[in-house]
Amino acid sequence: MRVKGSMLMFVVKAIRGGGIENFEGLLTDEDRKLAAQKILPISWYPFESYKRFLDALVALVARGDMNVVRQWGRDYGSTILDSIYRSTIVAGSPYRSLKSYELRFASFYDFGVVEVTDTGPGTAEVVLRDFDPEWEAIYQLIYGWFERTAELAGARNPRVVFTSRSWTGDPYTGYGISWQA
Repeated sequence: MRVKGSMLMFVVKAIRGGGIENFEGLLTDEDRKLAAQKILPISWYPFESYKRFLDALVALVARGDMNVVRQWGRDYGSTILDSIYRSTIVAGSPYRSLKSYELRFASFYDFGVVEVTDTGPGTAEVVLRDFDPEWEAIYQLIYGWFERTAELAGARNPRVVFTSRSWTGDPYTGYGISWQA
């Protein structure tokens, strides 16, 4: 399982900013070596390191507050969707912007599936399957990312709710997303 450098850069930059030495006991020697090297956006890296980086940030910086993690998703969504993944946003169409993740997701991770369904005017459902089922932090980060995606596409008052949570035993993680046009 691997993650694209464009996703890894976000957490490595935060780890460096917090001082790699401050994450002692949460990162492996390989993780620390990876955090010290240049991360290339188009290269693939070990998913397990990415997971440990984000978990370390959640523990030490967010102190387990998933609202902070959601905000990170919004912030990083803004950053990356205004640059290398700009084509993800379809102006005036939150649904089509979210739908683009079905293909885009494979450029972030080399496993897992995203399914986006139009559930009516101003609503969509997003389902993540075959991903890391017990890793709540990534699903909270993605929550913020989806919310920001809808905003960037022109949605007013986007609202995201979990419809299922794989980390609590559900077979997949689902999001209900609604907005005003």
